[in-house]
Amino acid sequence: MLAALLAGLLGIPAAGLAQEAPPPPPQVSGGESVGADVSGNESAKKLFTLRDLPRPDAPPAWAGEAQLGYAASSGNSDSNNVNANLLISYTAFPWRHFLGAEARFADSEGETTTERYAAGYKPEYFFTRRTFAFGFLGYDRDPFSNIESRYSATIGLGHALIDTERQTLTLQLGGGYRMTRFTDDTPDSDEPVARGAFNYGLRLTDNTSFRQDLSVMAGSDNTFTESITSLQVSMTDNLALSLSYTVLNNSFTPPGIDSTDTFTSVNLVAGF
Repeated sequence: MLAALLAGLLGIPAAGLAQEAPPPPPQVSGGESVGADVSGNESAKKLFTLRDLPRPDAPPAWAGEAQLGYAASSGNSDSNNVNANLLISYTAFPWRHFLGAEARFADSEGETTTERYAAGYKPEYFFTRRTFAFGFLGYDRDPFSNIESRYSATIGLGHALIDTERQTLTLQLGGGYRMTRFTDDTPDSDEPVARGAFNYGLRLTDNTSFRQDLSVMAGSDNTFTESITSLQVSMTDNLALSLSYTVLNNSFTPPGIDSTDTFTSVNLVAGF
């Protein structure tokens, strides 16, 4: 990794250091959510499938994925639950760009119980196929977690420790700044933060993939942790069914606000 970073600083072409690897088999890209406290889609590499690393010899390309989940019940109780994600990427080695957004909404007996929105942009620059620098700008809003608005900006380095046809393991470390405005009388929070992320993907079969993504953004006022465990089964080249379990935790919450939220969802994922 050190040699790759020095090569980038000295202007040695990244393609010359790129490590060749056999191209991964065709696969649905999977949906990803983006939150202000995680590094965009890659912190967010949130959902479901292996995300291949860019190849130095590949032509520039756009890609995208959309995800939608809905659940409803009636009878003794009436409830609705909707979640949606959109991710668009553009890759022209050594650059890759991500723009993503997510929304979650739930109500029970006509009363809103969940309302969360997030959006983010993440550029990556690859010194080699497995080592890269990244930046991230993000926003999220979650009034049921006492977050009126939260903005973050981070920069850092990432490296793929494992990169095979069936497994990927990527680590990211960085730092930046976060500004949080609360829905109650809690004083505004402006603080430097450190960020770490762990992203693991395993292709169980030709059409079934497992993912475990963990992101932590720590500051003096609050540490935000997000864990996403997910399984996706591809039905066609561009359509998949996914099951995910998400845990969100804030170390600081006012009295009466739970520090941990969990989400379980079954979604239809379309790649384009």
